[in-house]
Amino acid sequence: MSPIPRISFLSFFISAIFALASCSNTKKLPQGASLYIGSEIKINDKDASKKQRKFLHNELADAVRPLPNKKIFGMRLKLRLYNFAGVPKEQKGFKHWLRSKVGEPPVLISSLSIPNNEKLLQNVLRNRGYFFNKVVGTTIEKKRKTNVYFDVVTGPQYKINQTNFLEDSPLQIAKDINAIASNTLLKKGAPYNLDLIKGERDRIDKALKEKGYYFFSPDYLYVEADTSIGNHLVDMTMRLKYDSIPENAYNVYRINDIYVYTNYQLNRANVDTSHANALSYQGLYIVDNRKKYRPFLFRDMLVFNKGAVYNRSEQNKSISRLINLNTFKFVKNRFETEGDTLLNAYYYLSAFPKKSLRFEIGANTQNDSRAGSELSVSWRNRNTFRAAEEFRVKLNSGFETQYTGIAKQPSIYTIGGEVGFTFPYFIVPFISPKTNSVVVPRTIINAKYSYESQQDLLRINSYKLSYGYNWKETVRKEHQLYPFNINYVKTDTFTKVASTATYANLLFNGLIIGPTYEFTYNSQVGSNSPDNYYFDGLADFSGIILGTVQGADYSSNPKMLLGQTFAQYAKFQTDFRYYHSYPNKNIWASRILIGAGVPFGNSNQLPNIKQFFSGGNSSLRGFRSRLVGPGTFNEKQLKGTTNYIQTLGDLKLEMNTEWRVDVYRFFKIGIFADAGNIWLYNDNPTFPGGKFSSKFLRELAADAGLGLRFDFKILLLRFDMAIPVRKPWLPEGNRWVHKQIDFSSPEWRSENLIFNLAIGYPF
Repeated sequence: MSPIPRISFLSFFISAIFALASCSNTKKLPQGASLYIGSEIKINDKDASKKQRKFLHNELADAVRPLPNKKIFGMRLKLRLYNFAGVPKEQKGFKHWLRSKVGEPPVLISSLSIPNNEKLLQNVLRNRGYFFNKVVGTTIEKKRKTNVYFDVVTGPQYKINQTNFLEDSPLQIAKDINAIASNTLLKKGAPYNLDLIKGERDRIDKALKEKGYYFFSPDYLYVEADTSIGNHLVDMTMRLKYDSIPENAYNVYRINDIYVYTNYQLNRANVDTSHANALSYQGLYIVDNRKKYRPFLFRDMLVFNKGAVYNRSEQNKSISRLINLNTFKFVKNRFETEGDTLLNAYYYLSAFPKKSLRFEIGANTQNDSRAGSELSVSWRNRNTFRAAEEFRVKLNSGFETQYTGIAKQPSIYTIGGEVGFTFPYFIVPFISPKTNSVVVPRTIINAKYSYESQQDLLRINSYKLSYGYNWKETVRKEHQLYPFNINYVKTDTFTKVASTATYANLLFNGLIIGPTYEFTYNSQVGSNSPDNYYFDGLADFSGIILGTVQGADYSSNPKMLLGQTFAQYAKFQTDFRYYHSYPNKNIWASRILIGAGVPFGNSNQLPNIKQFFSGGNSSLRGFRSRLVGPGTFNEKQLKGTTNYIQTLGDLKLEMNTEWRVDVYRFFKIGIFADAGNIWLYNDNPTFPGGKFSSKFLRELAADAGLGLRFDFKILLLRFDMAIPVRKPWLPEGNRWVHKQIDFSSPEWRSENLIFNLAIGYPF
């Protein structure tokens, strides 16, 4: 018997690709049918500006229906798969799945109506103010494939001459509309735009909801447009649909009684919503038969008061605050009329389980051939003192080891624990501050211990106690203030390895005492804009007052507190990001990170746990983690040895830019470049060339790379491959190394080809 030939998966894959590529999209079409392959818009006049024509071209092209078969990498792959599968004999099996679930049937030209699309495009143009447009569609067929061409003459675009409101109406609602007329979106000189008219109706409706018109709707408004005044101008008049507006839409409603049900169950058919046993507390009726919550919690969360005019912003704010407590998994709200102008408010709350236990296990890899794992167990009580306070306990352990590579680094083992309280309100000595922001403020108390052992090298014990506040000014602006932080670090070293390892930059024994403040702004929250920004700023201080009062000096007069030295520094860090989204879902993302730590008085450098590092899968991706800098320092280049652990610095500059391409559903591609470095504030003989100077721009490292991303919504896996293009430790004039790229060289690949595996985007 002759041996069975073996076909590798790669050979099979290549064969399948060639088979799909050679498969004709038109071969299996019905007799006389033609494949619709797309449309083209031609704007043949210049009444619209070049910018307007470009915008109209895209909008008109998107409006044509039906859409042609989708293209992937230039091929109508789904159609090819549909044809490749053929007609399955049964409504099951691989062929049926490939044809019906993955494949896509051909879109025939017979399914496209030229007259209907002409009318559709004319309407699109009229909605943009081109009232006297002309659209003519034609088809061109070649080899059973048909293109559709639409010749468009836009004509002049009409612009707004003036906008009139309900000036002659005696109704109060008309007066309230007139009172906000100056903020109209329909400005004189603006092009006529149907979307703008809809936006104006929504603006008025939103404003009226703030004034108590609970039953009003934007559908009760319409705009009359008069184009008879000439010169391509139009007069706009906002009117009410008096014939179709219900009586209650004219009324301003006030809040009457407010009821809170604390034990509403979604999975119960009959839920008791009576309020016979409700507790009356400061204008609220609270139904809490099990006494699980203290009444002041709901008074603080609900910004409504009895007798107040209904306000939709306050309604939404109250719901958001209840949800933001993280105590209730479901919050439902409804209003019920009481008489002609009163509303009773009802809030139905379903709680999370009060206590929960959570296990987490994970694995991680670094681009310097390190891998590890981490295990954590956490327990929390969501309602510790009956006012949505959270008490949490967390234990964690992990390890990280290097499985290959020349520069062998020690294995790291960690263990730690954390205990903390979070209160959904401010706890400030002597005062009781209140806030009615959308997100409830929090007071946070934390105690944390961590132990780290770097094999045969050193052991670090860290104890930290902190007290602070977290609050959001708006949904986009967040503040974190910790006026009290105390961190005690004790490091034990092993002198037997002193001759083979450099770890002087990792040593700090003593206290870190001082406040921190962090501000975050994120314009992406609730934004539909293509341009968005993210900013995070951090200020971190230690020993400022204490060291100044004592006259501490690191070299001549070091001071101690409770028998321990203490760090004295001021540290600032800013992280600014810019995102631009394109209509095809592609994104250009950029980041600049600047960090500066200034040690003085009692310190010569920042404590190692406060210093910056560079390199790694969320930093300079073409360099191994924590091995860039400081400055022009490089152990291997300087001494020809690899006796280092990691390098840290007091200052940092980093710039990243990335083009994120949406390829197909969950599959994306990233093309990126990174540049940056770290520096020391003061000279350190262990790291020659590491001090910051006016030549810092000449000392930037840079890399470039390509990444594959798999975005499964709840998880994003990132595979980035990068190479260094600039190495700051080389002599000036030789630092750009892009001309030395040699993918055919195993030695070059081993030294320069850096692979990063990570979860989530780097920024």
